[in-house]
Amino acid sequence: MQLSRAPRLRRSRAWVVAAVLLAALLLPALARAAKPYGVVTVDLRPEVGEVPTHLCVVSQGEGPRTRQHLSELLSSSGPGRDDAQEPAAATELILDPATWGGSAEDVACEAGGACLPRIELPLAGQQADDLWVACTSDSLVADRSARDPRVLVMMLEHLEGSPPQLESLKLTGGVVTIGVQADLSRIVVTARSLGGHYDAHTRAFRAEEGSDRSELVVLPLAPRCHGVEVELPGVRLRESDRDRLRLRAHEVELDAQTCVGPLRGSARMRVELPRAEGFGRLEVELPPIAGETPTATRFAASWDTAWPEGELRLNPHQLAFIWAPPACVWATGTCPVANIEGGLSCEATPLDDGTCQYLCPAGGDEGEDEWVDVSPPVAVSFRKADPGQRWTEILQRPGQTLSSYVESDQIYLGATLDGWSRRVPGSRITHVELLDNDGSSRKYAVEDVDELRILAAGASCDPLRYRLVGDRRYLEGSAEIRDGAVEFGEVHKTARLLTFNVMLAQGGGSAVVYGGAPDELARQVYFMAIGQLAANFRPRDPRYARVAYELRLGGTLGQWGYFGAGSIGEDPRQLAAKIAWARLLIEPAVIVDVVPPLALGFGVGVGGSWPINPGDIAHTSRFNWIISPSLDARFALRRWVALVVQGRLMLRERTAVAVDIVGNEPRSELFANLSLVGLYGVQFSF
Repeated sequence: MQLSRAPRLRRSRAWVVAAVLLAALLLPALARAAKPYGVVTVDLRPEVGEVPTHLCVVSQGEGPRTRQHLSELLSSSGPGRDDAQEPAAATELILDPATWGGSAEDVACEAGGACLPRIELPLAGQQADDLWVACTSDSLVADRSARDPRVLVMMLEHLEGSPPQLESLKLTGGVVTIGVQADLSRIVVTARSLGGHYDAHTRAFRAEEGSDRSELVVLPLAPRCHGVEVELPGVRLRESDRDRLRLRAHEVELDAQTCVGPLRGSARMRVELPRAEGFGRLEVELPPIAGETPTATRFAASWDTAWPEGELRLNPHQLAFIWAPPACVWATGTCPVANIEGGLSCEATPLDDGTCQYLCPAGGDEGEDEWVDVSPPVAVSFRKADPGQRWTEILQRPGQTLSSYVESDQIYLGATLDGWSRRVPGSRITHVELLDNDGSSRKYAVEDVDELRILAAGASCDPLRYRLVGDRRYLEGSAEIRDGAVEFGEVHKTARLLTFNVMLAQGGGSAVVYGGAPDELARQVYFMAIGQLAANFRPRDPRYARVAYELRLGGTLGQWGYFGAGSIGEDPRQLAAKIAWARLLIEPAVIVDVVPPLALGFGVGVGGSWPINPGDIAHTSRFNWIISPSLDARFALRRWVALVVQGRLMLRERTAVAVDIVGNEPRSELFANLSLVGLYGVQFSF
């Protein structure tokens, strides 16, 4: 009996062992089958731009997939943090670039911190060490996501029940699939953004639809920053312009190196803009560089939504244009004052080619620049001083060259008189007369001024005709027009070297007989008139112009006398008769202008004298060579007429005196005499 029971015991033990082994194999599977499991699908819908390239899901509980603390994703330093403060203690923290496979040396657009990947902890006083996180990347863009990262940190929560435990996480083209250990038929799933490259949500979003084992959450996203195509009309941006490009969005400075895309020589560029809260504005400035002729240097645009709709076209807020002055009649290196509509002043810069470059409105000190929309067409008002004049032209496009000026009959030119010698006696210059082609003229006084403002109607680069007016006579001259001024040049060279004058004077004087003449002879007094035609030569050089040289030709008509035999024995002896007497003189002279209007002259005449009536030759000598020095004073009344007072000596003339009677015939002798004559009259010049 015992032998038969042993095999049975061995068989029963084998079954027990097999059952135990089978239970050991089946119980885990059965346990897993009994554990709740669900799938949460999150549809990520950015309001603008692209979907995230990286996703980190945060939960308050540790799970098979959430094996990392949130604090491990945070940067050790960042804006708004104290270096001594632990990242987990901060309420708004910056993600470390390692989260998306980057490094600390990577550069990105920060926009004053507005574009940094910040996160906000869900509860006040909560620390990042209390939260668990699982991260993944979109497999469709994983090959380039590190260069253009868009990271979303999302919080997954259960409204009822313990925190979700993540078993799996997958991101594909903006759709997130999350496996959780939860019975989704009894649990409400919510999701919300904690930040990253997207704004953090202030509320959670519940699942919209699903089944017992799945839920679908539609999660709207608002990027912190978004790339917008921006157009700057009238300019061409190249990489060489990047260093001088200045941008400001919503009063936040943007770094042109990191916030602006490639510049390829077009008017468009891609700018990373931070989100606008209610009102957005972008300002772009492209300061001109030396040698550049800009069209516009400031641009701006505004919008009242979070982002501009479509391409953002900026309006000019500082126009540039060129003003080309008329040739010759405008002073090179100077520019008229310019204003545009609204009274905005323009900043002028003279260029080497003689034109003027304007920026409107003018840039002021930092913080005082005016950003006013000045989209063309706009009216540009120009103004110049001395004399005050205005003119206006319409600017149709930025960078346009304007060329308007005042009406041709209102052109004024300046002239400096520094090189003129205007007060030299005898060569004074009182006026300058401008001569027009139509025969008209305008006269300007120059005695007491050093500069002239000349109305030169229709002036161009052609020379101006002029003539000086003064003590002398002047030939017509031509003055060059350069740089808005009349250059008269060496005006003294227009003076006439040779002029002529006629002097008519009358007077008289006495003759004194000497050389052994009888003592009883009475002093004779004679009347005479003189007429002279003179050629006057005066140097043009002002240094010598007060001295003139004359060659006079003329003579006198007057009286002469002799002592006849009938007066012998008388005391004093009187003239027997006064006869008509003529003299012819050639007289070189020197004239010195002392002070206006007085001039003094000295001359020495050489010629001869004789009786006009041939019958009187018996009582006088027939022809005598004489010398006649003279001294005169001239008082100018006009340029062409002067009063003359002259004193003159007559030397080497002889007087006939009857000294004895031989038989019935008187014997006469000739005695030398000296005549002293005083004359007064007028002189006419031409």
